[in-house]
Amino acid sequence: MIRHERCMVENLEWDKTLKHNQSINLDEVPTDFEDVTRWVRSSRIGYAVETSVTVYPLHIQEFWQNVKLETINNKPGIASTVRNKRVEVTESRIRQVLRFKDNSEDPQSLSQDDILDGFRGMGYVGDFRNKKEIKRGGLTRDWRFIVHVISISLAHRKGGFDRLNLEWSAAMLSLCVNQKFNLSGLIFNYMRENANGATWAMYPRFIQLLIND
Repeated sequence: MIRHERCMVENLEWDKTLKHNQSINLDEVPTDFEDVTRWVRSSRIGYAVETSVTVYPLHIQEFWQNVKLETINNKPGIASTVRNKRVEVTESRIRQVLRFKDNSEDPQSLSQDDILDGFRGMGYVGDFRNKKEIKRGGLTRDWRFIVHVISISLAHRKGGFDRLNLEWSAAMLSLCVNQKFNLSGLIFNYMRENANGATWAMYPRFIQLLIND
């Protein structure tokens, strides 16, 4: 769980439920989920899911209020200053700090047909083509747990934790069938979008890990 130093600071919107970008202690998951928790821990997302850090809201506010789009080492990046320390974020730094073991050449998306076919193979029951989302309730228990892990720990939203959008549905499917997928690039792109006029405290745990690194 994210541990907060003090009450939420002003002038930057936070996820009021404190669910967004949480770490998950897999040792505390009921033993009924032993097989799927073992899979999560050994997967490419295991480190990023389980790693906990004390999040300092003032650090996160300062990061997002000062953030700018920059080119860093000839690559797209974002940079900010936190307590007089320059903090640079690139896709490669996210890959290094969160240990996703992916590659910049790996895909970041799948076609809608491939996503739907893949989830139908998992037994998914539900509407997909209209809202372009996979809903947790349309899956069986172990698949629902993986949706929960991704939506709470890795995804970019500050709400809607019972569903995955197209990009995160593609990420989950690729993880579950052991196909390559650029998780680092996906998270970096969401951070970069938020940096263009940041209004909320996206990815506080990941940002704190990047500040501390």
